[in-house]
Amino acid sequence: MTEVLETVNLAAHALETGSDGAPHLLGSRCTDCETIVFPPVEVCPDCMSENVERRRIADRGMLYSWSVVHVAPRGWTVPYIAAYVDLPDGVRVFAHLVEADSAKLSMDMKVKLCMATLGEDEDGAMVESYAFTPAGEGDG
Repeated sequence: MTEVLETVNLAAHALETGSDGAPHLLGSRCTDCETIVFPPVEVCPDCMSENVERRRIADRGMLYSWSVVHVAPRGWTVPYIAAYVDLPDGVRVFAHLVEADSAKLSMDMKVKLCMATLGEDEDGAMVESYAFTPAGEGDG
């Protein structure tokens, strides 16, 4: 009998899965000043309005900055790449960058959203979250 390991999703409040199984980031849009933020919030950080609505934000963007991380919480896989990604919504997202060679990264490189296993927590549950990966030529 195969043991099924529990999975912990670090960003469940900011993600939804589409009918095709693909992950989608959720942010907030202020209906008063039009500001879009990630992760979702209850109050607009720009105008302090409570008139915000949850909405999907872009799943593709451009690599803004990155760093190779060699120290992480116990059980996490190292080294890993931590990155900022600029989305066309005007949102900058901090995330892991996976399936990437740090020597081949460049600013404004196209990336796309994915899910990644980051390691395991102290109870042995797999820890996963949204991440980005380099987008190929045909990936838009």
